[in-house]
Amino acid sequence: MKKLLIILLVLSLCAMTVFSFAACSEKTTTTNEITIAVPDGGPALGMSYLMKNYSTISKTKVTYKIVDGANGIKSAVMSGEADVAIMPTNMAAILYNGGVEIQLVGTNSYGLLYMLSNTVAPADFTLDSLKGQVLHTVGQGGTPEIVLKKVLEGAGVEYEESDTAVAGKVAIKFHAEGTTIIGGLKQGNIHFAVLGEPAVSTAIQKVGGNLAIVCDLQEKWKTAANTEASYPQTALVAKKSLIESDPYLIKLIAQYTVDCAKALNEDAAPYIAELKAREATVPDTFGAEGVARTNIKPAFGSTAKADVEAYFNILKNFKAPLIGGKLPDDGFYYSVSVKE
Repeated sequence: MKKLLIILLVLSLCAMTVFSFAACSEKTTTTNEITIAVPDGGPALGMSYLMKNYSTISKTKVTYKIVDGANGIKSAVMSGEADVAIMPTNMAAILYNGGVEIQLVGTNSYGLLYMLSNTVAPADFTLDSLKGQVLHTVGQGGTPEIVLKKVLEGAGVEYEESDTAVAGKVAIKFHAEGTTIIGGLKQGNIHFAVLGEPAVSTAIQKVGGNLAIVCDLQEKWKTAANTEASYPQTALVAKKSLIESDPYLIKLIAQYTVDCAKALNEDAAPYIAELKAREATVPDTFGAEGVARTNIKPAFGSTAKADVEAYFNILKNFKAPLIGGKLPDDGFYYSVSVKE
């Protein structure tokens, strides 16, 4: 009987040891070093809190890299240089559908596009004000084009791509860089423009005068798309191999992006300073209002998936190549639980 009790006690201790090890493994990262990449501009705000506070995350060394816009982030993810990234949501779908082994962990920002004018006051502006005018914008083939055209279509305002005004329609002229648009506004050659933050703050600072925000395209999108949520412009993605090997690390990063949004709402100044120290493109006047206009509002799990799928369905009907020709399958989405 005594021998039986000893055997049972040993087996019990072994079981407890295994259980303890399993529980511990769930809360211990196994990765030595990772690179997190973000595109320069407004989306970089989504990682600013982590840049300032976390050179390591649970014993994993983190290198943060700010790259030059959409092309820079695409290259970093495709090459495998970036283990984790914030990138345009539709670009993530294109890469996934093209065979790049990444997964969408969550959404990060819900649009940062605004229409500016130096000839019409905000109180007097309607989308009909654009008829017969040239509207200058960036982002041909990307989010700005998608959002702008969807908003105009939703309001029944006709448009065509043209460098000169078209009677009864909006002439849309695309520019490669926002700086050329800001220069045109300053010189008085451009009267209506679409820019994203922080370029909006830069334009208001450099142009001054009567230049003002006349339209929040995120709000117009809700009407045009018949949705309560704005469009998920950027997303948090990670290598599938990293998610599988170190899910706890991914959960921590996701949680810290939520903490980042809260910190930005409380006092954005330290995080704007952090981006400047890292030589990100941040105008001197970029403050609380500009930060609010970037709409850094991370979402995860079913909320993120629903918002992204709704967005992709619109893109598929608008121009399927913008998501890689088809809706990503369920393997694109990684569900992680965070405290919001």
